[in-house]
Amino acid sequence: MRRLVRAFAAATLLFGALQATPAAVADGGNVPSAALAVGAGAPAARTLPAAGPAKVTGQDPTIAAAVAALKGAANPGPNLRMGRLYMHTPQLQACTAALVPSPGHNLVVTAAHCLHPGLGGKYYTGFSFIPGYRKGQAPPFGVFEGRQPLVNQGYVAKEKGDGEFDFGFLVLKPNALGQQAGDVAGENTIAFGEPVVASRTVWAYLLNDTPAECFGQTQAYLFPFDSRIRIDCRFEPSSSGGPWLADYDAITQKGTVNGVISGPVPGHETEAAVLSPYFGIYAQYLYQQALAES
Repeated sequence: MRRLVRAFAAATLLFGALQATPAAVADGGNVPSAALAVGAGAPAARTLPAAGPAKVTGQDPTIAAAVAALKGAANPGPNLRMGRLYMHTPQLQACTAALVPSPGHNLVVTAAHCLHPGLGGKYYTGFSFIPGYRKGQAPPFGVFEGRQPLVNQGYVAKEKGDGEFDFGFLVLKPNALGQQAGDVAGENTIAFGEPVVASRTVWAYLLNDTPAECFGQTQAYLFPFDSRIRIDCRFEPSSSGGPWLADYDAITQKGTVNGVISGPVPGHETEAAVLSPYFGIYAQYLYQQALAES
């Protein structure tokens, strides 16, 4: 995906090891008041990090260590159906992902660039999903390893313009107790072919592992419409894959996924705006494939 949203998509991801109590890490992101950490005031504006993968500091986490942390205190984050998605690219990196319905109750949606590097590459490995993740707390529902990633062939084959297909799904394995993620954390619904202009709540994790939300109105990114939509929210590289939710209910922590964070507006990376591929027929077809794998 050599040219996919270079200042954001290539730099997907997290600074901080997945540990029972993660170490403090450098935060080089940019969070205006449009995307506030839950329970936090508006931080000062900062500049997005330069292009290139954001390597995780500290020791490489293991599933065994995360499972051992289940014996510690667990305080789920403010959105149980969203979580941290870790992968090896081959460096350990992280994105955001959200649970969606499937027969096996074991499916998350995220950005394609969190699963596959694009043209000429292969699927990443070592996927681990932690729903309701909160920094410094034990995984509230356990750790779910990835079993089968899926991205659209338009994303894999088209280097230029593949942002239009920057969506993907990951089928999960059960946790150490044999539970499925959707059974213990719940699932959002998902919709395709929705209006381009609509109200949406966007959730994602920031570089410091803090969950954040932003509410706004979506609009077409370019004219004529090129199958991408934008919303005036600013997130960070580790926010890639964060769900765009219709009819989000803060009490039930459930909504209808109708997009995922792909990256900032190309050439305007410091603006408070992010893009999502439009969830139309291609996203729906890939979802049907994922259901068959579930």
